[in-house]
Amino acid sequence: MADNIDWTVIDKFRKQIGAVGFIGDKAAVVAAFYDDYDGNKDGKVGWGERIVGKLSPLSLHGSAITEVAMQARVEMDVVMRDPSFQSVAVDLFLNFAKGLILDGIYAVYFSQGVSAIAKPIAGRLVSNIVVQFSIRKGMEGAVKKAYNEVVR
Repeated sequence: MADNIDWTVIDKFRKQIGAVGFIGDKAAVVAAFYDDYDGNKDGKVGWGERIVGKLSPLSLHGSAITEVAMQARVEMDVVMRDPSFQSVAVDLFLNFAKGLILDGIYAVYFSQGVSAIAKPIAGRLVSNIVVQFSIRKGMEGAVKKAYNEVVR
């Protein structure tokens, strides 16, 4: 298995909403560029969005990651590289990433990796480009190895 993560940016309605990270030809990480409460995807959670999110009877926790995964499952770049990603997206949709979210220690690493492929994206190059992420079950060790290779 390769020791680095190769990123594919995921678009929805001509807006970059997140990325899928591959180790080899296996989708290992789903990263969202937006907060769960950022309804209009402008990069900021306004007080109105926060209030609506908090008052909603449905939990929004994990919705941004789920949105990225569900959009990625129909992206040819993702499907051709990892045909099994369809089931990962469905699992995320059904579980809203329960048990898949790991410690935020990787967030900085993911931001750097995504930033490297996102340079042409005007206005998205900020230090906190990755708002949240999910690591595919069974890929935790490979992701940790890739992370450790970069930070040595």
